[in-house]
Amino acid sequence: MVNAALLDRRTFRDVKADPAATGQVYVLVAVAAIASAIGTIDDPGDVVSNAFLVVGGWFIYSHVAWFMRSYLFDTVHAEAARPDLLRVVGIAYGPALLRVFGIVPQIGGVIWLLSTIWLLVAIVVGLKTTLAFENYWPAVGIVVVGMILNGLLATVVFAIF
Repeated sequence: MVNAALLDRRTFRDVKADPAATGQVYVLVAVAAIASAIGTIDDPGDVVSNAFLVVGGWFIYSHVAWFMRSYLFDTVHAEAARPDLLRVVGIAYGPALLRVFGIVPQIGGVIWLLSTIWLLVAIVVGLKTTLAFENYWPAVGIVVVGMILNGLLATVVFAIF
């Protein structure tokens, strides 16, 4: 998790190639969801919403990456199995653990924002590395599409809670 947060490309390749890491990634995403929930403990609706959105966002980014890699960027010769991408995107969720500091008055929002940006950068680096893109633009495109879908999900979730 730490190496992925430090954008170590070898870590992303290792996690993609190691099905045994799946359980560790699930735990990391669950802990990131708990950290996001704690970071918004002031509002019970936000606690549930943010925990749900962390897990939902993980699925969204992973599946958008799989779909776009499989159908739009098919000229790249790299494997794009869903379980592999779930692990790659999930290990990038390490910076989301910092969201627990969202409860700190006055700087919590800044920490939340910076950890989210860091998370998205880690996803881009992980996708670029493991999907063998020549540059970062396809990975950035995947994340932008994921952000749009995640925003739509957030709109629905926050409307419910």
